[in-house]
Amino acid sequence: MAAPTTARSAGNGRKTDLLKQFHLSRNPFVDRTAEKSELDDTSLYQHSDLQGFKPSETTYLFFGRRGSGKTTIRMQMQRAYQEYNDIARASGRTRGHFLVDLSRPGHLTGCLRQFQERIGATDDNWDAAFSETWTSADMVDCMLSYAATHLVDEVTDWHSVEGMDMLERIRADPRASKQFLLLAHLYAKTDARSLDFLSSKLLPARYSAVQLGVAAGVATALVGGTSIAARNPEVAHALSAPIEAVTGELERSAPFITDHPRLCATLAGTAVLGGSLYYRRFQRSRGLERAALLTNSIRVVKQQPPEKIAGLLSVLFSAHDSAETVRQLCIGVSAHQKLELLSSLVRLLGFESVAVFGDCFDEVVLLDPVSYPGALKVFAREVCKNDLLNFGRLHFFFPDSRLSLDLNTDKTLKEARFDRHFVRDLQWSRHQLEELAERRFMAAQMAARRRVAEAGGSPPRGDTGEERGLYSFTDLFQAIKVEDFSSYISKLSTPRELMLFMTELLARIEAHPDNQLSAQDMEIAVSKALEQAV
Repeated sequence: MAAPTTARSAGNGRKTDLLKQFHLSRNPFVDRTAEKSELDDTSLYQHSDLQGFKPSETTYLFFGRRGSGKTTIRMQMQRAYQEYNDIARASGRTRGHFLVDLSRPGHLTGCLRQFQERIGATDDNWDAAFSETWTSADMVDCMLSYAATHLVDEVTDWHSVEGMDMLERIRADPRASKQFLLLAHLYAKTDARSLDFLSSKLLPARYSAVQLGVAAGVATALVGGTSIAARNPEVAHALSAPIEAVTGELERSAPFITDHPRLCATLAGTAVLGGSLYYRRFQRSRGLERAALLTNSIRVVKQQPPEKIAGLLSVLFSAHDSAETVRQLCIGVSAHQKLELLSSLVRLLGFESVAVFGDCFDEVVLLDPVSYPGALKVFAREVCKNDLLNFGRLHFFFPDSRLSLDLNTDKTLKEARFDRHFVRDLQWSRHQLEELAERRFMAAQMAARRRVAEAGGSPPRGDTGEERGLYSFTDLFQAIKVEDFSSYISKLSTPRELMLFMTELLARIEAHPDNQLSAQDMEIAVSKALEQAV
């Protein structure tokens, strides 16, 4: 319900400056996008099942046209997560939840452009190619790319106390070191210097301290033994006796070797060198093949050179570990497994879990429903798989209804299991839109009063000198019949259409302060709102 008011009439004489007349500092209906609006609970209409939202394991799916309030809900949810994270960090218990924000401008566009290049598609055949090749695993790879990029930026920042703490946590766990290095090299959008820094910190030393100690001891023993043998003829004779016996045996059985020692030594050296080169080439070929098998399945990120990935794998894993084994241990195969492995990593870093937000999909170039009508449907279908949704803490906002996105088919309903998750089709009634408009109007008055009070001024006063209370919403529309207002607002279906309608209506009231608005004025306001809200 709207905030309580102490309503007073605006009087019969209307002014052309409505803001001054109602003591407003700005038009409360000009903010038509969530990013430009203040997330003030008094100015927003909240559905009852979303009031008091707190982070939970629930998966949320919202469907609605442009301007239906999806981004406002998403930003309110993100604010709740941020408040929770601030409290958790202040208490020192955890770092809160690790947020993956797929609505970050440019991220999904970059992933899809890389995917387009990998599958060899063009803008002309993108719709068909995307429908045939895109999977939910590719969707999760977009999440992993965001997470890996963010974490790499954090742990390579020397000035970040939190980043250095996370780096030490990774170094203390050999398995986490392998996983993080692979995620950084396969998914992070970063530079070579950052990757080299991580390698220097997380790669195991080529030789352990024990191995170096043993090698030093053996070398010392050899040097000492040689020195003793050189000074003691008896020891020298005892050591040379086996060599002389072998030489004599060679003279009897293979005189060619003793007759041509240099030639034989050259042939033996060539054979050893050739075998060594062949073995190294074989090992390098196997390493590159393993690296290719590992990277080929990741199609949304531009990969590092194969030689770099192969070199990393040769240090982290045995030559007998296949690409499939590496993928199972550190990256994951299915969408759910990939998220589980990422979740285990962020928990090691001090977070409680992974929370994913996805919104504004129709603003991604390659998901534009006008240019590629099938791409967005396939994208939504692959998200709505229970294997993915069942992970929890997923919050997706789709720019159309389930019916328009072809998500009401029997196959999709079985795969998605919408009954197990929070699913909402955002639809607005006339009463909800009227209450939203009233909330905006009342909140703007209260905000203006707060600013005056903070500046040390006195609240606005009426003509009699008495302190004036807040105007009611009906005071704003003395020139409009209540029945007409309700009938025309019923033609609107989203909050954005309402904001456009109200802005046009206020402009017409200011232009004709002494006349009652006609039905034609109302119809024009509705038409402009519907045209501009497309």
